Parts: sequence; structure tokens; C-alpha cells
Amino acid sequence: MAWLLRASCLLSLLLAGFVPLSRGQKSKVDCHAGMSGTIYDYGALTIDGEEYIPFKQYAGKYVLFVNVATY
Repeated sequence: MAWLLRASCLLSLLLAGFVPLSRGQKSKVDCHAGMSGTIYDYGALTIDGEEYIPFKQYAGKYVLFVNVATY
């Protein structure tokens, strides 16, 4: 029974190798075409709303933006 499971997994991997890669497709999506500039032209308020933090102070650094919005 275990050999059947292994065989089906191997067959799936083998068949996945024949799937052509999507070449020439546009990988960039413009969600808000009316927006201009870069992320460094914007900023955000701290969680207490007391201080505005401009994103340009993080230029050249690695930054991870996480959307934690709730309903």
C-alpha cells in the first residue's frame, strides 16, 4: 500500500516537470495606476497616532510591511 502512495507522488512530480513555465507574461500588476512616486514618498502614523514616520528614513534597508487590518 505504501508503494502505491510513493508511486503516485513520484508520478505527480514527474508530470509537474512537463508543465511549461509561463514566459513572457507580465508579472507586474498596477493596482492603482493613479498613484505616483515610490514608497519613500509616503509614511504612516504610529499606533497611538502621535508621530508621523516617513518611509524615506528606511531607504536602503530591508523592510517588511504587514497588513494587519481587521473588520
